[in-house]
Amino acid sequence: MEKTVLVTGATGTIGRDLIKILSENGVPVRAGVRDQAKARKQFGANIALATFDFEDAASFPDSLKDVEKVFLLPPPIPNQVAVTNAFIDATKRAGVRHIVKLSVIGADTEPPFAFGKWHAASDQHVRESGLAFTFLRPNSFMQNFINYFPPRDGAIYLPWGNGRASFVDTRDIAALAAEALTSDGHDGKTYTLTGPAALGIAEVASILAEVTGREINYVDVPESAARDGMLQAGLPQWQVDALMELHAGNKQNRWTAVTSDIEKVTGKSATAFTRFARDHADRFRAS
Repeated sequence: MEKTVLVTGATGTIGRDLIKILSENGVPVRAGVRDQAKARKQFGANIALATFDFEDAASFPDSLKDVEKVFLLPPPIPNQVAVTNAFIDATKRAGVRHIVKLSVIGADTEPPFAFGKWHAASDQHVRESGLAFTFLRPNSFMQNFINYFPPRDGAIYLPWGNGRASFVDTRDIAALAAEALTSDGHDGKTYTLTGPAALGIAEVASILAEVTGREINYVDVPESAARDGMLQAGLPQWQVDALMELHAGNKQNRWTAVTSDIEKVTGKSATAFTRFARDHADRFRAS
């Protein structure tokens, strides 16, 4: 039997595109999902599904049956390290050969933010497992301007000051993950994934305005107001604290570096923000 690739985080932004790429290239792929009925509507009849939940270790064995490689996207929950490490242990018991793990930019030595610390801990657990691995460390996603902080009433509201970041398109992350899962030469490698330029939020707003024909501006929100707004929206305290750490890092220009890893691995240049904006112009016009 041909060995399978298990994709965790299958219904998310990266997972959906990764499954599409693998399936179109004839790679046996299995989507790990919590709700098979809901996922079936998303993926159609041709993608194999397995019931999978990071917080239910009993779901691990069936999802890992006959799996050779795993795309590991840890869940954004406060016990991320514990459940991710438990799953890594299960992959080793199941005979998985290679893990391609989504990490985060800055998760190297003693990262000063919670999400970085959590990823650093599980990255180290992968190393100590003895499994072959590839780490993907992306910068902030371009898709965040669709999913998390889209323009509202003609403005993008963020507490970034004049901070800049080399935003990366999640489609490029999926394309590189597919290469790492299906071609040789990626064992033990760490790839830092960025877009081709560092942009400030005012520049992002300007690009979106040009592409959509709408007036879109950047409103630099005081950090206290951003924190209060997230709490009032119902986000838990731990998540607000972690997100504010990320915002502070971006305000301090911590992640402005541009790398060529996407082009080196995929053979294609990283997607520019203008291209991303054009591809999703209808979404931004509707926001």
